[in-house]
Amino acid sequence: MVNVGVQCRADLPAPEITLKLLQVDGTRRAWHGICTDAAWLGADGGLARYGLRLELGLVLLGPRRDSYIFQDKNAQDLITKLLADYTQVQFEFDITQTLAVRPIWTQYRESDLEFLQRVLAAEGLSWRFEHDQDAQEGSAEPEGDQKQAKHKVVFFDSKTVAPETEGGAALRFHGVRATDSEDAIDEFNALRRIQANAVTISSWDPTQLVAPAAEQTTSLDIGELPALSIYDGSAERRHADSAAADPHSQLMLQALELDNKLFEGQGSVRRLAAGHGFALTQHEHYADGANQFTALWVEHEGRNNIEPSLGGLGKLIGAAKAGLATLAKFAGAQLEAGTYRNRFACVRDTVAIVPRAAAERFSGAALGPQTALVVGLPDAVNTTTREHQVRIQFAWQRGTGANPGGLAHNTDDKGNAPGNDGSGTWVRVAEALAGPNWGSQFTPRIGTEVLVDFIEGDMDRPLVVAQLYTGADTPPYAAGVDSGVNHAGVISGMHSNNFDGGGYNQWVVDDTPGQLRTRLATSSAATQLNLGYLVHQGVGTAQRGSYRGHGFALRTDAWGVLRSGEGMLISATARAEQGAGVASTQLDSAEATGLLRAASELNKVSADAAAQQTALVSKDANQAQVAFITQIDPKQKGKFDGAVGGHGPLKATAGARYLDSAAPVENFGEPVVLMEAPASINWATSASTVLFAGGQLQWTTQADMHMAAGFTVASVAANATGLSRTPAASRRSPPTGPCRCRRTPINWRFGPTRRSRSYRSTMSSRSRRARRSCCRPDSRR
Repeated sequence: MVNVGVQCRADLPAPEITLKLLQVDGTRRAWHGICTDAAWLGADGGLARYGLRLELGLVLLGPRRDSYIFQDKNAQDLITKLLADYTQVQFEFDITQTLAVRPIWTQYRESDLEFLQRVLAAEGLSWRFEHDQDAQEGSAEPEGDQKQAKHKVVFFDSKTVAPETEGGAALRFHGVRATDSEDAIDEFNALRRIQANAVTISSWDPTQLVAPAAEQTTSLDIGELPALSIYDGSAERRHADSAAADPHSQLMLQALELDNKLFEGQGSVRRLAAGHGFALTQHEHYADGANQFTALWVEHEGRNNIEPSLGGLGKLIGAAKAGLATLAKFAGAQLEAGTYRNRFACVRDTVAIVPRAAAERFSGAALGPQTALVVGLPDAVNTTTREHQVRIQFAWQRGTGANPGGLAHNTDDKGNAPGNDGSGTWVRVAEALAGPNWGSQFTPRIGTEVLVDFIEGDMDRPLVVAQLYTGADTPPYAAGVDSGVNHAGVISGMHSNNFDGGGYNQWVVDDTPGQLRTRLATSSAATQLNLGYLVHQGVGTAQRGSYRGHGFALRTDAWGVLRSGEGMLISATARAEQGAGVASTQLDSAEATGLLRAASELNKVSADAAAQQTALVSKDANQAQVAFITQIDPKQKGKFDGAVGGHGPLKATAGARYLDSAAPVENFGEPVVLMEAPASINWATSASTVLFAGGQLQWTTQADMHMAAGFTVASVAANATGLSRTPAASRRSPPTGPCRCRRTPINWRFGPTRRSRSYRSTMSSRSRRARRSCCRPDSRR
């Protein structure tokens, strides 16, 4: 007997409806469900007929579609939070395993029911429903949000022991007859399918640079089947380590084994329930000890003894809405009035029950890349980790700290958009260059809009792949339409602001045709290095200003230092960018070396001539000059002696691809500073200039040397001072001109006795007198 009590109301879902089935022992088995579909089918005499669809409480999760990030929860905590919004749904957990906490579970544009099923499959969890058999018929329904369903969903794992079928686990295998006093199963068949019998999974852990992996092989008797393996090679962060990969691979294998051997049956056992265990008795193939099963699903079919007018009812059912199509199926079935039948599927009780979806690749479906804002600690400019990760918040996240223009959540006071470092999880930032001990680093700052992609389309594995400009944050060198600058976009580069917003660093690249330039600059001491075609360009603008010059300009308001540990060449002699100049090397100082050789030769000739006249000569100074030339001359010590960076220390032969053994690469033998110019070198200052040599100081000129002082010229020698004029020092004619000392007094100081003599003289020297000292003591002093 099927007994239905219905109280119809105009709104849906209607109050919970109870469907009762008369049992063998006279009790009634109750199913409780929410009426989600109702249609009037007409009347037969004084009896009105309705078509009703009853569904379990989880059906309420279907219509609501949400986007929400659950943080730092395991599956049980997540489900508890998710179902907290549905007061009509009763639930409990019968879970034996430890569920891992995940940083995030992302529900994105999914119904709550779809999301729930995905979470359950990810952890290998299943559900069964239990209906309250003690609910009083006709009891008052609570009002408002306090309604509690008379059925509950129980979540369990693969190791949970199934409860026994209510009323006794033993179910007999026997023919079904109207005269029998006990229900029975009259059909029971085994169904085998060829399935994969091994699982191998692998993932990637970028923090440890390892690939967590696991492998499982079935322990079932597979006969002569070969090894049929499923290899699931996933990308990063699918499994934290092998300890996490191993149980997941086990769940995948168990999901496959569930379909390896199923049993299907039919009968009239009215107390059979999905998720419950039973013992099949009186079957010749399944003796005691091999007759324990767990029902996976049960399809009930019952028919009461109230006969409708089938012809009219068929027309009415045909005109009913499509959602009630199953009514036509049952109404048309040849089931005897007042009888009941069912169909079911089961597995042995030793088989772990794991959702088939656990063996499939699934993830929260990302429809493509998304944009998000970088968030972090309050009042901070940047919040990151050593692994170059940031926190992000999507525009669709709702909560108290939603992105500008965002919404508060409708059911959660806090929501899932805190707008700080508590949002989501740490997300890796991709760089254009990254690798072992090399790469670039541009960490997105708080408030930056970033482009986020998802590994394998999994919303739980986001990755920042780019940073974006917005209407509020425009490019530092914006140009083109509506920019107001005088070019179409020839300037590019990088610009960063100080964390407090008071300074900047920048690199400017100007690709204007015929006017190429680049600039490195920092606001600290207004320091800049400008190279190429120099023009004015203000800070914070892309406007190209007036011409400033050509070449390079290095300036700073603070200190400037040039240091080189192996020597420095400062030269104004140009080297061609193409042609013969290409063969030149960094320390090619051929011009300076030639000039110094000529000066050395002049010094030698002059010193020899002075020595012939018994004049004072500094041999050490001349030798120091010769030693300096030795250190810079590539024909002596001014070259590399061995290979450099794997290359031979020779220049290429002009016009050929082989090296010239007679052309070594220049390299100073000592850390010297060499200055050279084809025109002039000038030093000028409004203050003082100091020259000091710990060894020798030598001035040589092949023309004239002029020394002038606005007040005093003082020459101090600790030993001796000599002035000589020799024919060898003249390149054009013998010395016939005067040697004059004017504007007395002139002080000469000699030796450690600190004796001082003053000379006042006006002298001429010609022929023989030129060979004598040109300065005599004034007899009057």
